[in-house]
Amino acid sequence: MIQIVQLLLLLLISAPEFATSCTLCHFRTPPRPRPLDQYKLPTIFGGAAKNRLDLERMPKFCNASRQLPIHSECREQFEKIFCSTDLLTDSFSGCGAATTVATKEQQCSACAKQKAENMWVLKWFDSLGKPAAGITEGNYYWLGDYEMCAELRSTRTFSGQYCRIEMVIPDAGVESGCPQTDPLEIVLGVCFPQTCSVADLTRVAQAYLPYSLKVQCESESSWSLVTYFLLLCAFLWLLPQIYSTAFENHQIDSILGCFSIAENAKRTFSTRRQTAELHTVHGLEFLINFTIISGMVYNIMMPYIENVAFSYEGISDFAMHIVNNYSYQIDGLLALSAFYTTYLLFGVIQTPRHVLEYIGMRFIRFWPAYVTCVLFMYIIFPGISSGPMWIHTDTVDRCETGWWKNLLFINNWYNVTETCVDFGYVISIEAQFYVILLVVIMLSAKLPLLMQIFAYLGLIASIALSFYRAHFLALPPAPMLTLEPVELSKTHQLFDQLLLSPATRISTYCIGFIFGIGCASASEDLRQRGLAYNPHKILALLCLLTGIYPFIGAFHFANTNVYSSPIFDTIYASIHRPFWAFSLLSFVYLCHHGAFEWLNALLSWRVFAPLSKVTWITLVIAEPVILYFFSSLNKPAHATHWSTMYTSISAAFLSYFVAMCLDIFVTRPIRYLIYREQKHRYAQAHISDDNKH
Repeated sequence: MIQIVQLLLLLLISAPEFATSCTLCHFRTPPRPRPLDQYKLPTIFGGAAKNRLDLERMPKFCNASRQLPIHSECREQFEKIFCSTDLLTDSFSGCGAATTVATKEQQCSACAKQKAENMWVLKWFDSLGKPAAGITEGNYYWLGDYEMCAELRSTRTFSGQYCRIEMVIPDAGVESGCPQTDPLEIVLGVCFPQTCSVADLTRVAQAYLPYSLKVQCESESSWSLVTYFLLLCAFLWLLPQIYSTAFENHQIDSILGCFSIAENAKRTFSTRRQTAELHTVHGLEFLINFTIISGMVYNIMMPYIENVAFSYEGISDFAMHIVNNYSYQIDGLLALSAFYTTYLLFGVIQTPRHVLEYIGMRFIRFWPAYVTCVLFMYIIFPGISSGPMWIHTDTVDRCETGWWKNLLFINNWYNVTETCVDFGYVISIEAQFYVILLVVIMLSAKLPLLMQIFAYLGLIASIALSFYRAHFLALPPAPMLTLEPVELSKTHQLFDQLLLSPATRISTYCIGFIFGIGCASASEDLRQRGLAYNPHKILALLCLLTGIYPFIGAFHFANTNVYSSPIFDTIYASIHRPFWAFSLLSFVYLCHHGAFEWLNALLSWRVFAPLSKVTWITLVIAEPVILYFFSSLNKPAHATHWSTMYTSISAAFLSYFVAMCLDIFVTRPIRYLIYREQKHRYAQAHISDDNKH
């Protein structure tokens, strides 16, 4: 009963489109939890370690540390640890025998002093990572106590550095019919001496651990000169805004007036809308945006939780499949963007000059904030926190080499691993499609029928190409968790051939253009008929069917991962995205034509208008926000449905807040400096509204 209530609440919050999206999270998915008897666990008293770990014959710790194959400075620190251990052990046994009373008193005093001076080593041993409960649930993090290691360093008791040993434990054997061969990767936290290099520590670890391993140590979080330069630029950029806000005696269309924080905030939070119709789009954009952010939380958290089984156990649950299969939600946003742009600009754009003007305006409204996000991830984000879980992804590494591709909107032309922020390739696809769409809208002013035929042909060609690539490359139908793992190479091909390719993703933009023309040219009489009009009833039925298919079409694949019906998987891979776009836009079209009045009224709530303005930049910001939520923790989180829901709401709220701050402090000042007349028109429109009231 409790599970049903949780599911209903989750669906209520994210209805009508509940899905998830972390576009590249499938490359960072932890291995599936399995029983311990499936792994080659170590035998402590066997093999080469027998002589070293035989407690009956093992020499003093202090003597053993002097034999370590490491550099002298590193060895001195290890000697300090192990010699202190010997001294502490001696203090518990009386520090040796004494003959006279006086000697006993002196010996007791010396023993107490020796004990007090070496008690720190107990804290050192306590800080080490140890086997934790819940290994079969996916608790692969034995991180120890990061704070204890930091405390020993801050009090100068022991000059330590927190390091992680990533051990790869292979399978003992693969059972028949079980294709899962990915090894268990356990992360062990150790407070190693700060004077030791990674090579020294690797040799020490390999001497006692019979596994393939990698040692990573926390470096001092220091910002480069470039970071300080960017922060200085940000401070200088804020100075005219602070001055303009404090002394508001300037003209509304003056240069200084473009920097007024109060005026720009009014425009950012304004609920004024460009048209009197089709506000359903704003509500749908918000709902899809929230569900994508919820999905980012669900997927990004997997490398940071101690119960990975929480995610894998839901694969066979039909309700959780709604969460598992997610990527077509992005195509819903692409379709809504194409639809609304076509509706607003049909008949307005008639010359190439108009095309260039609208490209320039869209560029100025989005690019400054996007540049800020990408440079933040590349330069500033790595140094804003620390800890055993910090960053634990390849996002920062990818930004070091691919940030410029994001800024030029061409990162989707490269391999999927060469994009900076996870959502960056979607931004590039949207930018490229927007330019094409404006040209088509311009040509539609003189050749409307020909351009619609062109859109239909583009739709068919895109679906056919998707079918061809999915079938002949034997690609999975969509990126998702499956009962048995999909080969990583197949997932890479899926992204490169289907998800990053403009040719296979343009189908949703074609559908958006077709529906946009339909709504822009709809007669007033038709708009009043609602569902009383029989073709509208048929369209409503198609809307329902094409909306259900993306939810359920890949459930069988997720639970079997067997290509028993490859043709059905291929069909799903090629048509479920345009089906979802068709379903969404059919709903918008029907609302525009008098159907679903109460849903239309709810989704047309004015509060969605300012939120829809920052939809795309919010999704870019959501990634670093969620990464910070989880990677700044010093312990892995324990995931539940409720904790995931709370984190999703928090991440969505904070992402919108940061996006609006970027709009106020970065985008609007630049926009009004270049397009001064927009600020003046906005002020005049508000004056007119005030006079009417």
